[in-house]
Amino acid sequence: MGEMRVITPSEVDVLLLADACAMRFKVKIPLPGLGPAITFTTKHKFHKLYRIVIGRHTKVIDLTSDEQQVTVFALHNVDLQHPEFWITWYNKTIKMGLWGKQHPFLVYPMHTDLEIGYVQFNTLSGNWAPVEWIVETSPVILKEMPSRTFESKLCWVSPQGDKLPANAMIGGFEFEPTYIARAHHNHSLCPGKYVPSKKLAYVPWGFREHAKRDYEILCGYNAIWVKTKLNYIPTNAVIGGRSEVHNEPLYIGRAMHDGKLLTGKVHIRYKTCYLPYNGQEIEVSSYEILVIPEDEIKQTIPFNLQAKVKII
Repeated sequence: MGEMRVITPSEVDVLLLADACAMRFKVKIPLPGLGPAITFTTKHKFHKLYRIVIGRHTKVIDLTSDEQQVTVFALHNVDLQHPEFWITWYNKTIKMGLWGKQHPFLVYPMHTDLEIGYVQFNTLSGNWAPVEWIVETSPVILKEMPSRTFESKLCWVSPQGDKLPANAMIGGFEFEPTYIARAHHNHSLCPGKYVPSKKLAYVPWGFREHAKRDYEILCGYNAIWVKTKLNYIPTNAVIGGRSEVHNEPLYIGRAMHDGKLLTGKVHIRYKTCYLPYNGQEIEVSSYEILVIPEDEIKQTIPFNLQAKVKII
């Protein structure tokens, strides 16, 4: 999404969807020593996994065992009245840092194979002191409810000015949430990323990263990321663009590189996911690919492709 959402003390038990593996947030800490907390839960049945209590000595509490082991990370020389943080959970590791700083002050290896599905921000500290959060995250919000199907379909939207569409899909993280974008380049329609702070989209092509001012943003949230490699493409993978080579389909992939979660294009002809980063086109063979859930109506292959798409 393009806007920050405020979570006030009047909102209790608010769960935010954790499909982007990254969030940016601000928090108002009411009093020293009363640290606000973030709780990670599973996708199904909302089992609690980890709790992070924010303060001068930020604590990570493992809720997956009876012992509830606590790990402490020091946070020095920071104004805790209105701090702003980024947090990621990817590749079985939770990382947390101050906004604008590359290196995390918290790195915590997760000790369970259970997948994080939702994040809960508590709005009371010390059972009485109110906490207010400002969170940039996925647009889906759950509140004390069981499993639910969301009906927003995927679509590509051209932004009006520099403002993101309200339901833009977060795809990665580079010191800030980044979004799934696509743009025309050299006779191709190429999936890549949009970086809000730079107000530009970036696509990978020809060993380089190319900045674009004319682009589309993927919106909606009825899609999931699945792990794959080489040219093993699920039949319901989202077609994000077309190649300049015979109009072949390009899919939407993402992978970690240099501590960042990057989105880019997947080309089955070359068995590779290509990622735009730091002026270069990064090639990876193991990656995640964006997929429409199995119960969805199969998508129509766009652009009047002449040859039948082969799924290998």
